[in-house]
Amino acid sequence: MRKFIFEKRKYGFELLMDLHTFENNPNVFFDPNPHTCDFFEIMIFQNASGTIDLNGELLEVSKNSFFFICPFQKKSCKISTKGLQGFHLVFQNDFLSDFFDDKLFAYRLQYFYNSQQPQYLQLTNEYYSIIKFALNEIISEINNYQNDSSHIIRSLLYFSLSKLNRWYSEYYDISSDTRSNSKIHKFKELLELNIRKTHSVNDYCNLLQIDRHKLNTLVKAHTGQSPKQVINNRLLQEIKSELRYTNKTITEISDELNFSEPNNLTRFFRNMENISPNTFRKKAQNDSIPC
Repeated sequence: MRKFIFEKRKYGFELLMDLHTFENNPNVFFDPNPHTCDFFEIMIFQNASGTIDLNGELLEVSKNSFFFICPFQKKSCKISTKGLQGFHLVFQNDFLSDFFDDKLFAYRLQYFYNSQQPQYLQLTNEYYSIIKFALNEIISEINNYQNDSSHIIRSLLYFSLSKLNRWYSEYYDISSDTRSNSKIHKFKELLELNIRKTHSVNDYCNLLQIDRHKLNTLVKAHTGQSPKQVINNRLLQEIKSELRYTNKTITEISDELNFSEPNNLTRFFRNMENISPNTFRKKAQNDSIPC
């Protein structure tokens, strides 16, 4: 599977983010084959049509739509460049934590590392115009980089990401509080690091050094779901990704995701999706056939 690597010195100096408009980028390219990137992406479409397959879920691209993609998440894109308008914001894995001096910053944003809701948002024209103005100002600073540009970019980016977090949270009726107890954000980080090894609430409680009742309270307040539901949704996402983007057998996937036996994975998947893993794989791979 192809992997795209972030270019740190694209502008002749090190800048751990980049932003451009689709319409002013002659090299704009949407890979229809499954691929990953080693950076965060926010794909922003003011005017476009097509689909993005993200982690095995097929999402429609439409007017004023936003797609939030984390490093190494698998995706493929079928998007027409005819009449295409929008922005492509990218930044390295450590960029947000370094930039805002908060190693959990990406986990505080509800649209990243979210397996409960789609990593997708559609805005009204009014809200889109607010983000569009801020992004155009960032592009202007990148193209005319000066000594104080990093501070201006920092403030505009923080404003944009925070506004999007608020609107995303309102849209999906979840907490927008980025300053809530850091344990919930640490839980999201640990889930990303350990989902292929453990699916036990007690294991995450031990890693967090927190009791089960406290974790349940924090997770419910932030996501509207229990810790077990969040773990199961994230595990389901991992299984779907393996089924959609690899040719591994159910036994191989079961072993890699630490199920005690393949039948347990199949039972879990049926309970979550009401279809078998093999049926899902056939449908997902048929949907991915290039047009």
